[in-house]
Amino acid sequence: MLKRTVVHHTALKKSGGASKMAQMLHQGLLDKGYDSKHSFEASENHGEELLSPEKTAQAVPENSIVHLHTSADPFKFLHALPKSSKTVITLHDTQMITGGCASPVDCPKFERDCAACPRNFPNSQEVRRQRIAAILDSKAVLVSPSSWLGRLARKAHPKLKPKIIPNGIPWPEKPADKKLVRQELGIHPASKVMLFVAHGGEKAAYKSGPQWKSYWAKIKSAVPEALCFAIGGNVNSREGDYISIPYVDSPTLANFLAAADVLAYPTLGDNHPLIILEAMAQSLPAVSYAVGGVVEQISDDEDGILIPPDEKQILTEKTIMLLKNSRVAKEMGQRGFQKGKKRFSAQRMINDYLKIYDNLV
Repeated sequence: MLKRTVVHHTALKKSGGASKMAQMLHQGLLDKGYDSKHSFEASENHGEELLSPEKTAQAVPENSIVHLHTSADPFKFLHALPKSSKTVITLHDTQMITGGCASPVDCPKFERDCAACPRNFPNSQEVRRQRIAAILDSKAVLVSPSSWLGRLARKAHPKLKPKIIPNGIPWPEKPADKKLVRQELGIHPASKVMLFVAHGGEKAAYKSGPQWKSYWAKIKSAVPEALCFAIGGNVNSREGDYISIPYVDSPTLANFLAAADVLAYPTLGDNHPLIILEAMAQSLPAVSYAVGGVVEQISDDEDGILIPPDEKQILTEKTIMLLKNSRVAKEMGQRGFQKGKKRFSAQRMINDYLKIYDNLV
């Protein structure tokens, strides 16, 4: 039985995939009887104090295992931790191994130490050097949810050798009943429902958010009965059958996924996105660009569809195809549910991390 407290740390309390993962691991440890805490620098609740990385690090109990997921400044956070702590770091994106960007997306400067950053991250070369040095100095166990990001970490510095632990989520015994969920959400049973989902909504550049409406216009012209929910921004609005919804909690998101026929996920750079797993858990097929760790989740033409990232027209065509062919979409979704239940459960992920915590002790 693990005797040390495990402190899961994130920059944000609950928004974004990294915060979801930290909360999931935190709750999973509590459910198993372990001593676990969740610390963070910023809450989404107005009026709550914004804490510095150093202040949150200094509040960590002595002799803890600190599991760093994200921080506004990982360098400052890691250096302010008690010397008695042991450290685990999960790379949820590339910010800890670059000059600041969440995904290099084939940036030529990545293999040149992020010097003269084309995206204008300030002091990018020095920021990258500091962050990688802090990881190495902390003697942390480094983890990547995808082999893709693991390879990038080794390219960033040869001494970075992350273990691969794929993300997991709580997996239901069976997907929610689509008819009942649609009734609850007020969606007509005959509607052809598609989703866009990203933290930041239409402002999420890495998820092609600014292009969502142009994708939708082509899809709607081909499938007049289509209904689209764009989830994750900060507005609640409707333009015809294009409905924008702000950030929703996990149960509400699961309902939208269960009610939909297809998830369109035009990500330009991703690690091991939870939304793909959450869609699988509701038997919902995804049409996604074949980038990053997405190719380690979706098997093309079996439980979803993968598109070369420069083939925008094909992404809309495949989305249209699944909206028009409910049998194919349903069969893909069912295969994804069964595969994900075996490979991407929260229980499997928690057990994998417990082995790391035990070894540190």
